[in-house]
Amino acid sequence: MKVAPPHPQEEARLAALDTLEILDTMPEAGFDELTRLASRLCETPIALVSLVDHYRQWFKSRVGLDTPETPRDFAFCAHAILGEQLFVVEDAHKDERFHDNPLVTEGPHVRFYAGIPIRGLGGLNMGTLCVIDHEPRQLTREQAEALGVLGRQVEAQLLLRLRVRELERREEELRSQRDTLASVQHQKDELIQRVMRDFKAPLTSILTNATFMLYRPHLHEELQRTTRDIRDAADGLQRTVSNLLDASGDESSLPFDAARFDVNLLLSEVARDFQQRLVSSPRRFIQSVKLAEPLITADRELLRRTLVNLLDNSFQYTALGSSKITLEAANPEPGLLELRVRDEGPGIAAAARANLFDAHLPDAHTPGSGRAEGGNRLALAFCRRAVQAHGGWIWVEDNHPKGVAFCIRLPVLPHGPLFSGS
Repeated sequence: MKVAPPHPQEEARLAALDTLEILDTMPEAGFDELTRLASRLCETPIALVSLVDHYRQWFKSRVGLDTPETPRDFAFCAHAILGEQLFVVEDAHKDERFHDNPLVTEGPHVRFYAGIPIRGLGGLNMGTLCVIDHEPRQLTREQAEALGVLGRQVEAQLLLRLRVRELERREEELRSQRDTLASVQHQKDELIQRVMRDFKAPLTSILTNATFMLYRPHLHEELQRTTRDIRDAADGLQRTVSNLLDASGDESSLPFDAARFDVNLLLSEVARDFQQRLVSSPRRFIQSVKLAEPLITADRELLRRTLVNLLDNSFQYTALGSSKITLEAANPEPGLLELRVRDEGPGIAAAARANLFDAHLPDAHTPGSGRAEGGNRLALAFCRRAVQAHGGWIWVEDNHPKGVAFCIRLPVLPHGPLFSGS
């Protein structure tokens, strides 16, 4: 018996074989189908996908053979990987290299062998696709060509399997990174929630005391102006805190308490409070309410906060002087309430509108709008959540001849995801 010498690039070949991560893995249909096809086309009882390791040849796929591996010293495949062409032994009994080989003299009693080398990474031979018979014989030209074609398909399966494993690893790494980022984001959100809740109590106290001071008689004009500034600043900061708490939580964290009420009364309340803010401002405020169905079942507080936030956005971005802010309400069709807040401030480019109601700041490549930065972004994100909770829609459009209009449509009867009554 003649033992095959090591491959000229044995270390590199074995490293490439290890990279495939295939040794001692379970059977796979892609390889087994090719092995069965080789056995049928070549009319042999045995067909193998053999990979030549350090001290053994291991069979990734086998037909007609029970043993999963044999010693490398006995392997016909160890000879086959030394070349690039089909390696054929027509009669092992007459071949001095194999006549006394245990695989010939004992089971599986190899007499005929034909193996096509299988290349892996770097074009190095990993093993063979081989067919074996218990009788001496020859392959026809068509069978030899078919074995070559099937060998190339085994190579393709090896590379495909490697790519799939690389993709799976990459996906797992990305999943791990996403989980880590999600955990960090969750911790940050929890911290923000705790800090913002701690802010609410002192802000409420400041706002209450400032409001109380404004109702005191004979208050000096300068003190009255300063107190009004304190009240407005505290009111704005309290809105920002509330918007942050509600815009950063999940959908189920948004408080929702539906009840039936008259929209006219709510609009009057919102208009009254907004008019007070305009006491020292030359901005003009107009109401246009034309409701055929004034009664609505909704969360009154969420709807109030939504209108207050939209009016505040218009107040901040409406120039002093003859600028006009309008609050409109109508029933465009039965069963729908439409609310619009119009102003004559700067417009919003069409490219920026897609992200206008997103709580997260856009990246450097995302078109932004000056009307949705900082607290205003949180306010608009809250507005979208509040409107969607009612099963409604919110969008922005141009207000001709200048400015923008924030538009809301709500069903008069609720069917939002957070509605828990009937």
